[in-house]
Amino acid sequence: MMYKKSYFKSLTTQGSMSAILLLLNACSIEVSQTTQTATIQKYHRQTIQIPNNKNIVLVGGCFDILHFGHIEFLKNAKATGNYLVVALEPDESITNYKRRTPTHNQKERADILAALRFVDHVVLLPVLKGFVDYNQLVENIKPQVIAITADDPQIANKQKQANSVGAIVMIVAPRLGNFSSTKIKEK
Repeated sequence: MMYKKSYFKSLTTQGSMSAILLLLNACSIEVSQTTQTATIQKYHRQTIQIPNNKNIVLVGGCFDILHFGHIEFLKNAKATGNYLVVALEPDESITNYKRRTPTHNQKERADILAALRFVDHVVLLPVLKGFVDYNQLVENIKPQVIAITADDPQIANKQKQANSVGAIVMIVAPRLGNFSSTKIKEK
């Protein structure tokens, strides 16, 4: 069935939740009252608690304004294993490396990522200082895969870090040039 946006708008402005639920039911869309979210954990340079018997995939980034490129990257990364860990950079990384103020603070970004069905664990990073700190992070998480985009500027370092724990580096998505949090923010 096809419905115009004005129909949905009139339902929501009338406060007719039951009508919306009936409509969703008619369209065979399952509505659930509960949502499962990922674990969110602060990183204190210690071992990250991951459930046993998981094929861990590690990704990292800022994920300030979540867009299509991020979703494709995370979805493809999860497909390489069964437990996706996102190492989430602190606000200072956005300020220092992207040269702009974050739209969402680290906690807000973590909550957004945790709501995605393919994210299992979000690690809130402090400011890490170079290769040694990031290598310690990888050794604490012990991933089987470090997933990256095709033009990752840290690929050589990530390969060394992967080697330190017997993991592989896998390119899971091209860089989608049209999608960038910085470009979205500039619009």
